[in-house]
Amino acid sequence: MIHTTLDNFFRFPKIPQFAQKNFTDHFLHADKVMLVLIVIQWIIATFVTSLSYDTYLYGFVGGGLITLVLLMAYRTFKGTQVMRALVGVGMMLFSLIYIQQHLGRIEMHFHVFIALAILSLYKDIIPIVVAAATTILHHFVFNFLQLHEVSLFGMPVMVFNYGCGIDIVLLHGIFVIAETLVIGYIVKLQVEYAIELNRSENKVMGLNEELSFASLHDSLTGLPNRHSLYTQLKLMVANANRYDRKFAVLFLDLDHFKNINDTLGHNVGDELLKSVADKLKSIIRENDIVARIGGDEFIIVLSDFIETTTIEPVLSKILNAFHHEWSIQSHFLRLSTSIGVSIYPDDSKEINELMKFADIAMYKAKGEGRDQFSFFTTTLNNKVHEEVAIANDMHRAFEEEEFELYYQPKIHIESGKIIGAEALLRWNHYEKGMIAPDHFIYIAENTGFILKLGTWIIEETARAIKRIQDAGYKGIHVSCNVSTRQFQNLNLYGEIKEAVRINRIDPSLLAIEITESVMLDYLEVTLEILKKIKALGVYICMDDFGTGYSSLSYLRQFPIDSLKIDKSFVDDISCTQKNETILLNTIIAMGQTLNLRVIAEGVEEEYQMEYLKERGCEFYQGYYFSKPIPEKAFFELLQKNNGVINADGELI
Repeated sequence: MIHTTLDNFFRFPKIPQFAQKNFTDHFLHADKVMLVLIVIQWIIATFVTSLSYDTYLYGFVGGGLITLVLLMAYRTFKGTQVMRALVGVGMMLFSLIYIQQHLGRIEMHFHVFIALAILSLYKDIIPIVVAAATTILHHFVFNFLQLHEVSLFGMPVMVFNYGCGIDIVLLHGIFVIAETLVIGYIVKLQVEYAIELNRSENKVMGLNEELSFASLHDSLTGLPNRHSLYTQLKLMVANANRYDRKFAVLFLDLDHFKNINDTLGHNVGDELLKSVADKLKSIIRENDIVARIGGDEFIIVLSDFIETTTIEPVLSKILNAFHHEWSIQSHFLRLSTSIGVSIYPDDSKEINELMKFADIAMYKAKGEGRDQFSFFTTTLNNKVHEEVAIANDMHRAFEEEEFELYYQPKIHIESGKIIGAEALLRWNHYEKGMIAPDHFIYIAENTGFILKLGTWIIEETARAIKRIQDAGYKGIHVSCNVSTRQFQNLNLYGEIKEAVRINRIDPSLLAIEITESVMLDYLEVTLEILKKIKALGVYICMDDFGTGYSSLSYLRQFPIDSLKIDKSFVDDISCTQKNETILLNTIIAMGQTLNLRVIAEGVEEEYQMEYLKERGCEFYQGYYFSKPIPEKAFFELLQKNNGVINADGELI
């Protein structure tokens, strides 16, 4: 116990690496303070202590030598332990000068104690030990010189103004050692406190740096975040204005990234985002910026150019960088990106507008097929504003019942009789009149309004079937289109089931038409919903067949009842050629092989209808028979089309 206490008492703490700089700075500052004190003591030894005695020469020469040596040493040894030891020696030598100037008439031990205490400023034990050793040594040396009556500058060497023996010198040595231990222990505590304080400061600084980094960087990829991006963009604006340069804001959105998260999990998605961040950082120049602003959205800022054409190769390089297999957690993924570009100051001088314009251009790139870049234009901006106005107006129109369904008859080719109809949405605007669906359907899908509108379409289609039944027309089915966005609504099955139940209709008279994209997006969820809808007895038709990427495996896997051939294939039918090689023939044969009913849409000429009839296509719709018409006109057409049949009572 005693040994441990003594060991701790005498063990001086080692300065750790993290505190070295702070201690070095402190030592340099302390050296300057001590040199000032040395100069003050030289002045005291030269003038103050020689007022009553003619000792100024001794003080000036002796103190000057000490001061000169320390000033010269400072140039070489400042901040080092050597300098601190020399200062300790110098402090004690001044006590020797004072004793000689006063001929031992005053007790200089007080100066010794004060000098040792002052040396504690260094927070180092070495100068205190050296100073104490110097004091003890000069007591022994001067005691010897005093006994032999040696004189300096005409004055006898004195340790005290009275005779003393070795016992007094030893006693004073013990006093100095005791004082050294006490002051040394105080210095030890100072050093320990300084080290702990420095450790705490380092922790706080580290935390501040981490918080500062976290506030300016994305936690997943380490890229600058939105706040940091805006700060850097402000600097780029100033630089562009100063040097009359341009910079480009690139808005990147990964194509179909949600499918990766949904099918492989967010952990794979996160790793992919990290890889994308690393790839983008490797592509851009040092003075460019790459940031992640959320989700799968990245911003790249290409700086310092004059002509816009010079950045097009960079855009192509970015697109090509995605055209390789991404190996993520044993998965090999294919990826592409869509890029929107806005230019400072051509498109805007406001940062927020540049970001918005780049975002608008990115959506244009996506709308044109993805995996490409698009520059912002004024025309594009006007189009976006128009779309926003339409999106807002759709909500009003829905409440004021401006939407209605038109019906295009479906015809049995052999008999020419109406077997059903496709319900098509129309917007009868109170000011603009009839608005075609291609002007607002895609906006409804992009904004999510299609979910509300789609529910109404299903309900209204079921009500129309009920009215047709009540009018005495048997076996007339009506189909309605269901978008991909509606399949994201897990309540689609419930909406169809409820519409059938409330209107008390035969579910086989209701059909839904889906596109090939529905099968490709959210495959598992879509398949499950379609099977449940099929179990209700509702028919399912694949619309626009042949324009997408569906395969035979999809057709066999999904509960499809019929195929609707896209108008573009019907347009290939020529009235003068044999048409033996057109793709339409293959589609009809495929449908027959899979035991699916085939209907051709967009039939506008008699020769088209006759050709379809020869190839065994059972049904058609198009302007050749009738364009889409209001419900009242459809009822009138049904009345004229006497002897309605329903393809042997079955529904396509």
